[in-house]
Amino acid sequence: MRRKRIAHNLYDSIVALSRSRVLYADIGLPDTVEGRFELLAFHLFACLDRLSRSGIETGHMAQDLVDIFFADMDSTSRQLGVGDTAVPKKMRQLAAVFEERMTLYREAAGKKHKDALAAALAENIFGQTYEFVMQQGLTSYVCEFQKNLAATPIAELEAGRIRAPGEAVVANGRT
Repeated sequence: MRRKRIAHNLYDSIVALSRSRVLYADIGLPDTVEGRFELLAFHLFACLDRLSRSGIETGHMAQDLVDIFFADMDSTSRQLGVGDTAVPKKMRQLAAVFEERMTLYREAAGKKHKDALAAALAENIFGQTYEFVMQQGLTSYVCEFQKNLAATPIAELEAGRIRAPGEAVVANGRT
């Protein structure tokens, strides 16, 4: 029970980060279902990556986060009008896209070029048409977010507290 609550608190903060005003109003990312999915997947990846690099046994928390993500996507699909019989197919497609994103972001995060992860995210959001100015804002956001996560103790993540770019702390889905 405590383990699930910890994962839900962290997931709520990840969702809040992916809905941050700065992403849509300041950087100019599209506030669409697809745009929100891409930002949620990115923030989830970054937290999963941080957990995996902690050197502490956090596999259960990572798995709980992924399980909560898919339960949320199932619920969201139903709310958006996907019929009950179509949900399983939609979830299989979503699982494939999610795995593709995690692989892409893992590869980008492993590159020495500091902009690689932001470029991968921008390409997923905009395709080949994203504007350089937007990408620069996104690059700054991604770099600062990664730096904040790296400095965040696991106990803070377990409490659902993540320092967002701009120094605001998101805790349990609230700033």
